[in-house]
Amino acid sequence: MANRDDQDHNRRGFLGEFFSHFRKGVGNQVDRKLGKMLKAPIRPPGARSELEFLASCTRCGACIQACPYGAIKKKPIEAGLTQSAPHIEPSVQACHLCETMPCIQACDDGALIPTKPEAVDMGTAVVQPEQCLTFDGKVCTLCYDACPYPERALTIGEDFHPRVLDACTGCGLCEQHCPVNPGGIQVYSPTRYRAERVEQDTFFGWIDVDDQPPKR
Repeated sequence: MANRDDQDHNRRGFLGEFFSHFRKGVGNQVDRKLGKMLKAPIRPPGARSELEFLASCTRCGACIQACPYGAIKKKPIEAGLTQSAPHIEPSVQACHLCETMPCIQACDDGALIPTKPEAVDMGTAVVQPEQCLTFDGKVCTLCYDACPYPERALTIGEDFHPRVLDACTGCGLCEQHCPVNPGGIQVYSPTRYRAERVEQDTFFGWIDVDDQPPKR
């Protein structure tokens, strides 16, 4: 009788673990598809999570008017649910992480949460080996030179390739100053970054891909 109880217990344990992995795998696929559906735009500094941001932002344009660099733009009408929502295109004009954060101060909707420049999390810069000049044997440090937090957010490795560190704010200055198009380093929004990591993972989530450092 004891053996039978042990077998039942082991069977339940196995099934529980199996379905736990299964649910995680399904959740990962949903996260990946959500990232692609939303096209994962880069939001202004202090933005809430994507869905919370879209729900709380009234599209008043105050943050756009407050940006001294003209980095914040409105999404066009064809953007669907995200139309008129403020976003940043780093390759065109990156965020300069202003000390006083005028865009956040101008937001009365609560869509942008007060935060210090170094604590901003607009996304994560991701090196693109296919485009980056250093992977073609050329010397280039323009992304590193443009980074507001060198050796904290971005460094140049012993192999002369840029490497993103965990203090990256996703400001996009590295992408803006990259001399190639598409950029050899590109900023992924938090939603897209998670989706890309899931894409590299197995369906059941048993492998933890760590080609870029985790966000703080």
